[in-house]
Amino acid sequence: MILKTLTLQPDAIISLCAVCVSDRSGGQIALLVIISSLIFLGIVNWAWKKYFKNTREISTEK
Repeated sequence: MILKTLTLQPDAIISLCAVCVSDRSGGQIALLVIISSLIFLGIVNWAWKKYFKNTREISTEK
């Protein structure tokens, strides 16, 4: 019964997601995304404290 409903289509292109195609597992990709987002947030926080926060303090003093 199941074999009757499944038909093979050799002409159809089988596409897989990036996780399935790559050598990395889903956990490694998730860890990479988490670490890269933390690094990005750290850089944004540093830039905010160095450039944008100082400009607001100077403008309030004048």
